[in-house]
Amino acid sequence: MNPLLRDLDSRFTLEDDSLLSQVADAPALTPQDWGVKLYLLGQLQISGLDSETGIRSLQKSIEYLTACQALDCAARVALLLGRIFLESGRIDDAEQALEIIVGPESITATWKELKTQIDFLMARIKYERGKIAESLKIYHGLLLSLRSSSEAPDLARCFVNMGGLYADLGKFEDSVGYLLEAYKKIQGLPERLALEFAVLVNLARVKSLSGEHESAIDIAHQARESAEHLDDPHKLAFANMNLGEFLLSAGRPAEAVTHLTRAFTLSDEHDFRMIKISVLGSLCTLHEELGQYDLAAAEAQQALTLALEVGSAEGEIEARIALGRLAMQGGDLALAEQQLVQALELARSRETPKEQVLAHEQLVQVYRRSGQLELALDHAEVLRTIERSIFDTDRDRQIRNLTVLFEVERAQQEAQLYRLRSEVEQEAREAAEQQVLERTAELARAQHEVVARLAIAAEYRDDTTGEHTRRVGQAAARIARALGWSETQASVLGVAARLHDVGKIAIPDAILLKRGHLTADEFRQMQSHTVIGSRILSGSRSALLTMAEEIARSHHERWDGSGYPYGLAGDAIPLTGRIVAIADVFDALIQARPYKAAWTISEALREIQAQAGRHFDPELVAVAADVLANLHREDSLFLKLYDEQQSEPLAEGKRRTCWQCSSNCSWNAPVNSNWRAGRRNAVPSAWSVWR
Repeated sequence: MNPLLRDLDSRFTLEDDSLLSQVADAPALTPQDWGVKLYLLGQLQISGLDSETGIRSLQKSIEYLTACQALDCAARVALLLGRIFLESGRIDDAEQALEIIVGPESITATWKELKTQIDFLMARIKYERGKIAESLKIYHGLLLSLRSSSEAPDLARCFVNMGGLYADLGKFEDSVGYLLEAYKKIQGLPERLALEFAVLVNLARVKSLSGEHESAIDIAHQARESAEHLDDPHKLAFANMNLGEFLLSAGRPAEAVTHLTRAFTLSDEHDFRMIKISVLGSLCTLHEELGQYDLAAAEAQQALTLALEVGSAEGEIEARIALGRLAMQGGDLALAEQQLVQALELARSRETPKEQVLAHEQLVQVYRRSGQLELALDHAEVLRTIERSIFDTDRDRQIRNLTVLFEVERAQQEAQLYRLRSEVEQEAREAAEQQVLERTAELARAQHEVVARLAIAAEYRDDTTGEHTRRVGQAAARIARALGWSETQASVLGVAARLHDVGKIAIPDAILLKRGHLTADEFRQMQSHTVIGSRILSGSRSALLTMAEEIARSHHERWDGSGYPYGLAGDAIPLTGRIVAIADVFDALIQARPYKAAWTISEALREIQAQAGRHFDPELVAVAADVLANLHREDSLFLKLYDEQQSEPLAEGKRRTCWQCSSNCSWNAPVNSNWRAGRRNAVPSAWSVWR
């Protein structure tokens, strides 16, 4: 990751005044430094409720970062700014923040991640503007790209948001289906609680829209408890708002007031304008039912003013319907018609049937009272058509089936969640985190032990100690570290490399342990151990076993393309396979077997170097040579083998077995000249590093 992005992702505990003085006292800062410091300053100012000053700092940060071509960083700051604007109801500003983002010329993994988050935010903006079709189009595009990636949290978010949109469109079957997919995806994720909250909120909305008010209330209570557990003011305000609305729909106004008041207080304290609009709408409905029409009208007008300020189409529709209804009750039918017609036109443009139903219902009443019965009948017929499309019997049945399946799975997860929460509550957070680390380590150790035993099983018939696979793993890991791999990556390679010859399990003893030359058919069967090993290890979601599969398949490929099983050449051979090929050959050369004497380390190294550009990647050989030369000094496994070599020198006059042909051909140097001259195409005998 770009170092600047690491700075942007870091968490700081500096006080606002301290950071401000650092910025003021650093006139020689580079544009990048200015950009980062202003980003941090903006965050501190916003967290200190000085939001306007914080926004200006973030805007200036974007200018500096864009000017110095730190485009990924500028995009990340703009994304944060867009979220801040949207949460405060400034939809135009949110969209403008995203529009200034400039993409890099070459697409990086970091940019792809940022582009996904930008698309999520733009889809939300389109929704708030009432452009549901455009919002859905963005989500469908995200769905296609996320299905092919490993970003489960983003995929779950996409399912949740699509479920909410389809609920607005009255397509409850599709809505519950997407929410069910989301619920399956979030299990086991670190972000599970936040995503579970979103699923609960949308499922409660589906229940409410389909008329199941008591069920909606039960789920909304669970969502509020989840928000309290997350300690998120925005989610808590949202959950209280929803719960108040559902209680109001169920005819329980006294309970509704408590939650609506709590939601209004939180949204007022934190400037959550979108939530405030919805709460005002619900309070308007409540006071209307209590006969307090002037108060209800004032709340509806306040909601309309806020909705027009922030560009919320949904808020505008609901406010106009409320104003139209109140005007009708007050006898001002012209004003009622004006408000309701405007609401209906906007609802039609958004393609939201529920809002169209509400507008048509009120217009029927207005035209009846004004004596325009033909218009009243027209609206009544349209109303009936829409209601049929929403609430037909077959759809209700399908919704219930999906909901039952959802709730059964949820009940199972809740039982497990309750148990885990109880454990966490009984122990200190530090102890719980330590337990997670210990269990993760136990799982890794268990997995490594299984791999080790499988590796020993593969080598057992010609290496009962399993030390060859251990040394290959150790050597491969050391080469990887020398190449600059992280300790974690190198350690995984060291374990995965032990399974390079796991496919030998399927090779008959008559071929595997044969001391003479292999026939062409026998050699072909021996070569199949790479494919067999790959199949044994395939299909796992474990990073360790996926790497092991790659190694098993590719460690006998050769740099010049003459290897097997697929004849890959150069960089087409996976890097893991190229590393293990060197480690495997080196260990095979220096290891004594009943049918061959061990080569010395210097002889083996000269042969590895001689095969650079033929058998091995020449760049890897250059790095590996130093590593291999010092293995016997740094690794106890190789020290033991080195000591054995020193204690059992080759008898005078005895010839070493050629590592390519396993014959006692005459040689005057570590690299056999006879083999190079005429034995290149000979079928290898029973022992060869190619196995």
